[in-house]
Amino acid sequence: MVVHVYGKPGCEFCVRAKDKLRRLGVPYEDHDIREFTAYHEGWREDGSVDVLAAYSEMNRLPLIRVGEKIMDYTAAMKALKQVHRQQQERVGA
Repeated sequence: MVVHVYGKPGCEFCVRAKDKLRRLGVPYEDHDIREFTAYHEGWREDGSVDVLAAYSEMNRLPLIRVGEKIMDYTAAMKALKQVHRQQQERVGA
């Protein structure tokens, strides 16, 4: 599973989140949120609507997409730990 991180250049919390994902070995794609919050061709199809809605609601960065759900940093880390736990249980079963 690839995680998507939406942030801005110079965002300290975005840098910290990506560093944490690297240390945990979680593959991620880095996205500049400005590309998703500005009107552009294909904005309905590329997930921009979801990113913009999440950003409007949370009003903080980074936003992190785990699967189909966009979350703030804290919620995303909890979700990733749960996914990791489930994967470990399947391996041990």
